[in-house]
Amino acid sequence: MSDTFSRQRGLVHQERVESLKVTFVNEALIPQALKKSMKQIAQQLGVKEFPSNSEGSEFSLSWAPEAIDFEWKHDPSMIFVSYGQEGVFLDGTPCQKPAHPIFEPSLATIAACLIWSEIFRRAKCYTPVDVPKVSVSVNVRVNEPSMKGSINHLDFELEGIDSHINIRPVNDGTGHKRVLMRLDDETPLVQELLKKLKVSGGDENIHPKFPVMRFTLPELKTTPSGHLTIVGAGGLGTWALHSIVNGLKNSNFNDIQLLVFDKDMEVERHNLNRQVIFSESDIGRPKIEAAKDWLNRNLPDAKISIAYELHDGLLQTPQPSLETSDGEGFTLDELLSDSQDTLIQHYEVLNDDQIRNQLDRTDAILGCLDAMRPRVLADLIAARKNQPYVNGGITGLFAQYTEYSNTNLVQMYGPSVAHDQVVYSCQEDGEVPLSSLAITNAFVGSLQAISALQRLTGQNISSIGSVNWNARYNEVYCNLSDGIVARKDGVQQLEGALWPQEDTNSNPQSTTKTEETQ
Repeated sequence: MSDTFSRQRGLVHQERVESLKVTFVNEALIPQALKKSMKQIAQQLGVKEFPSNSEGSEFSLSWAPEAIDFEWKHDPSMIFVSYGQEGVFLDGTPCQKPAHPIFEPSLATIAACLIWSEIFRRAKCYTPVDVPKVSVSVNVRVNEPSMKGSINHLDFELEGIDSHINIRPVNDGTGHKRVLMRLDDETPLVQELLKKLKVSGGDENIHPKFPVMRFTLPELKTTPSGHLTIVGAGGLGTWALHSIVNGLKNSNFNDIQLLVFDKDMEVERHNLNRQVIFSESDIGRPKIEAAKDWLNRNLPDAKISIAYELHDGLLQTPQPSLETSDGEGFTLDELLSDSQDTLIQHYEVLNDDQIRNQLDRTDAILGCLDAMRPRVLADLIAARKNQPYVNGGITGLFAQYTEYSNTNLVQMYGPSVAHDQVVYSCQEDGEVPLSSLAITNAFVGSLQAISALQRLTGQNISSIGSVNWNARYNEVYCNLSDGIVARKDGVQQLEGALWPQEDTNSNPQSTTKTEETQ
């Protein structure tokens, strides 16, 4: 189903979400950044009216300028929030020190995500179980022995409805076969049926939660400047860019450069509810093209570059040009398939040499990817530069942010992750389908943005080491960074996992050579 909210219907009761009534209390005290984030996410979630009129509202949001009496916590309609240099609080704790404005868009977005999750919990908007994919099929049992020949030579169809046929044996001794006719998701009848799916039951005992994230954001050491690499312009990547750009707008930055990777050749309608920088006019366009246009509009003084895919060749010694029969050379970039080349040739995608040049001088690498092997490649790029790797991941209502500063993905998950190319995605072409919600993407993307902004302002590591959030229960675990950056010892481990010993010759760039060039 391709409607805007199709990928979140497996996580929430969309009708309840759309009818939510939430209002502000003491609106003058609420920071403008928080109001903006609450409205932005409400729109992407599909809340039809926000903020609502005070009359008839189910929930009220208030800023916590001072400690809140414990009795107020027993009012399920009230939610108190504060954020600042010391963290983000939904337990009534006031923040004494406001954060630097460069971090406020990220903090406001993180707070808004926790708030909306708590509203969803109290309003029972979450489904009791994740439903990553739903389809409609007609099941036809056929007595194949009643005919001469095989039913594979028969045509099965539903008049006027596109369907995909799969024939399976029944295996009950009858010789019957099952013809499974999966109806096309775009069929209006199918869309109506899917909207009627209801999943109920499970744990209905919803108790208010008061999540807290304690950390300390530093004072800025320098004027923001430098180079960022964002690998992936989907849910995580667009929210990271959104918070980075809005944070930089609040500062006097100088010489900012961004390199954005994404290989998706089409923005789809269902992307719009969680991939924040895209709009209706971008549907059908390659994501990197739409992302570059958005960045140029919103950060015109920065230098924006785009690339198609992070691949093994970028981390290896460039291969010599191949020779044609008449002696003229051509590069590997020119060996792209005609269809792919036609799609990317007109909007200035960097070639491999240009990408390597930018990666050599990047200050931070953010991994916003949907498969493990490219994450390991990104981790290796950062490790070779002795920089932390900023990783984000979403699975349903679970969200994870990790900055790998003295370990790596292979050490954490084992060498097999370097060869795991399974795509876990809410895109149509994802091998493993996932449901996805704006709040989890925005939450992790904003944490990645905080890390990136700290790197642009003189810090060699983020103050936040890792965060795990279960949005269904609104439980968040925030771990501070230990302040240690020690990546070089992991370079050989990452390379060995990516290119095992028997394949060493296919990776001409050795660890020794890498260390010599740093």
